[in-house]
Amino acid sequence: MLLARVTGHLVATVKHASLTGEKLMVVRPLDLYGQADPTEIVAVDRAGAGVGDVVLVLQEGTSCRQIMDKDDAPVEAIIAGVIDRIALADR
Repeated sequence: MLLARVTGHLVATVKHASLTGEKLMVVRPLDLYGQADPTEIVAVDRAGAGVGDVVLVLQEGTSCRQIMDKDDAPVEAIIAGVIDRIALADR
């Protein structure tokens, strides 16, 4: 799992049938101190996240497909939760 910030949403008019009705978001991974990684990932949103939210992303295909209950879905990342606050012991 990783922390990420939602940077946008993705609209695809043609996609795999198992993704019909799924909300796709673009996320940028973060370290524990909020520093962004330059890469971005497309993730299925099952948590109701919005642009700017910090989210918990599960990035393992089999687990993502189990959450979606769609064995044939071509998915490798899913937003599993929206983070409200992070508290670190050293801060």
